[in-house]
Amino acid sequence: MNERFIRTETLIGQQNLRELKEATVMVVGLGGVGGYAAEALVRSGVGTLIVIDHDAVEYSNFNRQILADEESLGQKKTDVFRRRAAKINPEAEVICYDCFLTADNLESFFVRKPDYVVDAIDTLTSKVALWKYCQENEIEIISCLGTAKKLDLTKLKITTLEKTENDPMAKALRQIARKNGLSLKVPVVFSGEQPLNRSSEVLGSMMFVPAGAGILCAQWVVSGIIDKQSN
Repeated sequence: MNERFIRTETLIGQQNLRELKEATVMVVGLGGVGGYAAEALVRSGVGTLIVIDHDAVEYSNFNRQILADEESLGQKKTDVFRRRAAKINPEAEVICYDCFLTADNLESFFVRKPDYVVDAIDTLTSKVALWKYCQENEIEIISCLGTAKKLDLTKLKITTLEKTENDPMAKALRQIARKNGLSLKVPVVFSGEQPLNRSSEVLGSMMFVPAGAGILCAQWVVSGIIDKQSN
């Protein structure tokens, strides 16, 4: 038994752990949500991660992003995550793309087809383009909606886009998705909490909701891999 994952194997079994090791998961965005999703996936034993992000660590990230600290300040988030993942599980393969995902370039990131995709990006058009590609290519995806201006971790839940509420991003995404002829049954993590400080243009946030949302995304992915094996 691999000592690194002894407690995981005790919980889910050897075969499920093997399935996780053989899985490939893409995480798009390594900020407050995506950073925690990627962290949880590495610690769960996922063997290959494809991560996409063009940002560098800034001071404004320190209050909520797991990759942000004095040592990583100014460094590319993809590089920071690669080093962090190697310290957690040196056997994990991490494929990094230091760029923004757009409708024009997204196909280039799928040279290796992932089993699952975690969408943790903020740009609405890019989110919908990613959904479209995954739906057309039968790739499982879970998308995180808005986590700014929210504080109550317990209001997070996993549902589908058409069942969301109190989320301005979800409303806008439904409109764009309909125009693109996409299904609204996209699995999403969202918070039903009413946004705080609605009048403020600054997207205030703390770590609780983004971190919780990222971990929920990872849980959904890991559960899907295990359920497929069980079935």
